[in-house]
Amino acid sequence: MNFQERIIAPNPALDVPISNTIHILGTGPVGKFIAHSLAGIPEAPPVTLLMHRPSLMQQWHEEGGTIKLLRNGEINTKSGFNIESSAGFHPTPPGRKFSGVGRNLSSGPQDTIIENLIVTTEGYTTVSALTAIKHRLRYNSTICFIQDGLGIVDHVNSSVFPDPMTRPNYMLGNISHDLQSTENKYTVVEKRSGTIPLTIIPRANQGAQIKKEGLSIRRIDLGWPARSKYLMRTLSRTPELGAVGFRPQEFYRMQLEKLAINSVIGPVSVVYECFNDQLLYNYQVSRTIKLLLKEISLILRSLPEVSRISSVDKQFSAERLERLVVSVINKTGKNRTSMLQAVLDGNKTNIDFYNGYLLRRAAELGIDCPRLELIVSMVKGKQNMKSREKNSYIPFANGF
Repeated sequence: MNFQERIIAPNPALDVPISNTIHILGTGPVGKFIAHSLAGIPEAPPVTLLMHRPSLMQQWHEEGGTIKLLRNGEINTKSGFNIESSAGFHPTPPGRKFSGVGRNLSSGPQDTIIENLIVTTEGYTTVSALTAIKHRLRYNSTICFIQDGLGIVDHVNSSVFPDPMTRPNYMLGNISHDLQSTENKYTVVEKRSGTIPLTIIPRANQGAQIKKEGLSIRRIDLGWPARSKYLMRTLSRTPELGAVGFRPQEFYRMQLEKLAINSVIGPVSVVYECFNDQLLYNYQVSRTIKLLLKEISLILRSLPEVSRISSVDKQFSAERLERLVVSVINKTGKNRTSMLQAVLDGNKTNIDFYNGYLLRRAAELGIDCPRLELIVSMVKGKQNMKSREKNSYIPFANGF
């Protein structure tokens, strides 16, 4: 059957944001810091925090419905946020009130459309978190992932938004601010200011076709979607964030460099269960790092996405990456890596979005990486053991 082709260009009227509300998914230090920062700018957009447990709502009300930021010994408090549940759970009694903040908001799942979403959850929880609010996201929505590591978009596409014609727009970012939690859930400490590089990912469905009623309909995208531009502008005009937009290739290059560093320091610190500075001046540790970087360097230099960068061999050489790793170790001193801290707490790690991403790309390129495979297994094995210890795991024989 012969199909006629009709090209549908984006309708400018549909690209005008209906709502300037920014939803934030993730109540860790990064999500709270971004919400607090947005609330401090002139003509601040409405900010809604998405909460997946009733206990988070309870704590929100108990702490006065505000976010506090501790910086340089001074506390700055911001209020005026909205909260919504991102998952269904037992609703609170209709007449229940919380001291100082009035009646509780509905704890049932919401159905209103989310047009601007910032995701700061851990990589391994992102799919389940987005699945709970998938019904609230549309083709014109924008999701901004502010996370370390790479590969989250592929993971989300395959598990949450498999149809390229209906999936939302994506932005990527990562944060270098040094943030810490406190005993109070909605208080965050900024130990060191940093930046948030951002990029808008071009839609992968350019030229994708739909065949319907004898027509071949092809959707084309011209330029950045209005909602993505709105979110980019809003984050960029927030001084405390230090957000800056980059072209996708430049952002990817920077992210690969950071990925290489974190794919070494984090896992190696878990294997040796040590502070960062203990990774220095130890022959066996140094040899482990060198061997890992040799494999990582080969993967990065072979990626087609960076093939047009003239200095790719120099930038991602094992020798240069080793200098960067040592420099970061020297700067972080007595600190523990977030990966080691997660393992010691019995929690999952984001290694699948660091070393796991590198292994997936290596498999695509036909590159063998036995040392990377080994260290991923060692980290996951150690996390499993620590998790069992934390949960007082007691094995039972068959039949009991």
